[in-house]
Amino acid sequence: MMSTTSALEKPLPTRDQAEDIVYGTFLVAIVLAAIWLRWRDLGSQSLWEDEGFTLWISRFSPQQIWHMLRWDATTPLHYVLIHFWSNCFGISEFSLRALSALFGTLSILPYFLLARKVLIDRVAVTFAMALYAVAFVPVWHARNARFYALLIFLSLASVYCLLLYLENRRLVPFCGVVLSLALSLYTHNMALFYLPGFALLWLIYPSERTLLARIKDGLLAASVVLFLYLPWLPTLAAQVQRIHRAWIVPTPGVGDFLDSLFILSGFDPRTLQTVFRDQLHIHISRLFGFWTWAPLLLLVVVACILGGLFAARIEDRRKTTALAVYALSPVLSTFALSRVSNAVYETRVFAGCCSVLPILLAAPIAFQVGNLRKAFLRVGLVVLVLAVISAAGYLRREQNADWRGTTKYLVQLPERDRLVVIVPDIGLPLVHYYAARLSKSEPPIELTGLLTRFDPADVDLEKRMMDVVFDPHADHLALLAHDMALERYKEVDVVMSGGWFPSRVKPLLWDYLAAHCTATEVVEFHSLEVRRCSVRSIGAD
Repeated sequence: MMSTTSALEKPLPTRDQAEDIVYGTFLVAIVLAAIWLRWRDLGSQSLWEDEGFTLWISRFSPQQIWHMLRWDATTPLHYVLIHFWSNCFGISEFSLRALSALFGTLSILPYFLLARKVLIDRVAVTFAMALYAVAFVPVWHARNARFYALLIFLSLASVYCLLLYLENRRLVPFCGVVLSLALSLYTHNMALFYLPGFALLWLIYPSERTLLARIKDGLLAASVVLFLYLPWLPTLAAQVQRIHRAWIVPTPGVGDFLDSLFILSGFDPRTLQTVFRDQLHIHISRLFGFWTWAPLLLLVVVACILGGLFAARIEDRRKTTALAVYALSPVLSTFALSRVSNAVYETRVFAGCCSVLPILLAAPIAFQVGNLRKAFLRVGLVVLVLAVISAAGYLRREQNADWRGTTKYLVQLPERDRLVVIVPDIGLPLVHYYAARLSKSEPPIELTGLLTRFDPADVDLEKRMMDVVFDPHADHLALLAHDMALERYKEVDVVMSGGWFPSRVKPLLWDYLAAHCTATEVVEFHSLEVRRCSVRSIGAD
């Protein structure tokens, strides 16, 4: 009886304790949802071309990777990490992507710490966490064997370490800033465009430290980062020369810029259009096209950012300004550069700096009061609903090119003297990869490409590939003509991937095959096409 009475007399949780429980429950649920999205069916889709490049280049030693990237436009850190990771965990689709999923999961922690430090308000932090959990850009990159998930993690870590350092001048956060910035530069060359925004963040974000003290500390950090980056500068110079020689990214327009802003904020215009046209059956001509959605989405994004910029407290306004400059200045500067010089503008390269955008969208909830706060809470709910719809639509719609199914089809064809041509050559590692897994040995089919043979021991393959790609006078059919002149093949099977390269080569290739083949059979896979040609005429052109 005594124990029962004691239990009944136990005090109920206070209001603060109840709020702590609710807050903690929401955060745990959001984090679990974020982790599930980043790991769900990680190995279900086929590897695609860029992941094939990751697979291929990671097979080399770190020294060879460093050498080979002189003829590419990427940096070595992620490839080196994948090299050692795959040695430990294998090269299955799940294993190759698991490193990105791991960094995507780890990025949740610095994002939460950053949101809590900037916003403070629990409702705003919860909203920011929910936005980041479902934002399809970090989710998508966490599910691909590329370097963007690592770039997001390092970008968030660098900003959080900087805020810690501005709050309390200590060695540990300073080292965190320097290390994360240096590693970011070794993760992607476009991290160079993040640096001016990061420097302005250093100077603008509210702190008790004087402007002069910040400048001195910033110059010290920049000097250490530059020292750590010096070994890469000769390779960077060679890459810049190649980009100025020719590059494959189109010049961006205003529509591209707005599309980037929406996507990086968590909105997918294509999905939202589909919802109105197909799900709600609203079929009004041109009403729900891009230029209708663009002003509406732009109004939402700008209103949220302005809600933070016009906060009551100067400190809150400076927080919003600093984060907005860090997030958007790389996008604006790259857009301007790409308009006047070689285009290097791609939405995905801004995934790191723009990872703070959900915090900016949540800022008005934290920084406004009274009726304005209530209004932004309603806007926030709309933003969250649009983000959830966008993530669901984008992740369901975006499917990788089916190199797995294509290779299975090629391997299972009746055996005969045949040559398989892969266009572009970057698909060769994927066909080798899947053919070896299907046959448990070397590919039972002879493979070639229009530019060069795939040879995993040749560290100059990337250079020779890029030299031919950027040479307008190169004979893309020379290798095919040479192989057919050997009089060994009765059939030529061509695997063609979509994109910029086939648009130049396809007409020439089809004309050549029509002149040398008696029959053609076309089999389509997702984003891929296999054309089977029976050789009619043996010999060179």
